Amino acid sequence: MTPLDIIVLALIQGLTEFLPISSSGHLVLANALLGLKEPGIATEIVLHAGTLLAVVLYYRRDLARLVTGTIRSFGRDQGSENRGARNLVIALAVGTLPAAIAGFAGGSRLESLYENPRESAIEIIITGGVLLSTLATRRGSRGITLWRALAIGVCQSIALLPGISRSGMTIAAGLFLGVLPEEAARFSFLLAIPAILGGAVLKIPEVVAEAHMGRAGLLAVGFALSFLVGYASIAALLRIVRRGRFGLLGIYCVAAGLAALWLLR
Repeated sequence: MTPLDIIVLALIQGLTEFLPISSSGHLVLANALLGLKEPGIATEIVLHAGTLLAVVLYYRRDLARLVTGTIRSFGRDQGSENRGARNLVIALAVGTLPAAIAGFAGGSRLESLYENPRESAIEIIITGGVLLSTLATRRGSRGITLWRALAIGVCQSIALLPGISRSGMTIAAGLFLGVLPEEAARFSFLLAIPAILGGAVLKIPEVVAEAHMGRAGLLAVGFALSFLVGYASIAALLRIVRRGRFGLLGIYCVAAGLAALWLLR
């Protein structure tokens, strides 16, 4: 890969990991339409690790409260805040299960889907339709329960398909379930941590091998750029959600998917 390849891929990853427009779908289309070199497993993991660091730092105070509150909830301090932290950790675990099971069961069959850019374009259009449908929802005021976490997790598992946005499906599910929009977005971002971390940990040997092949500099650039752009994307999406404009991003998805189909004809 050239420096330009890694820069373009890092920009795409950072912009699309949290904006509900499908990072995997855009990476597949970028490879097909722009002639970029296949990033390889190690590069993909490093780019995802950059966006993982972005969400961890953005929600560092929330994560610290979750950890300390959960620990205290098992001791003598049974205050409502600590119980709430423990319940949210359990909800995140429940929400993670469907995608973990689907990923394990799908295996190589899911990986093969990433080789078909036309299917990715169609799935981006489907994502757009889901986003647009949220414009019909009313602003909710509910919190995250275990059943809502499970439903959101099932929607996250659908996003294993390239072109189906993980953040788009999970936030949309929260909105349809009447969850407060800001809370739906926060839960979606926190749910990304175990999802990204699980895949990254399994591929550490490949990352180390590529770093020893003289690609450490390129990988470092990709990591830093995906982190910076990812951090900005989280802030941007939260502003969009607060203003009730989340569904309007569906217009972009439909337009991008149709344009990709036309270019791939």
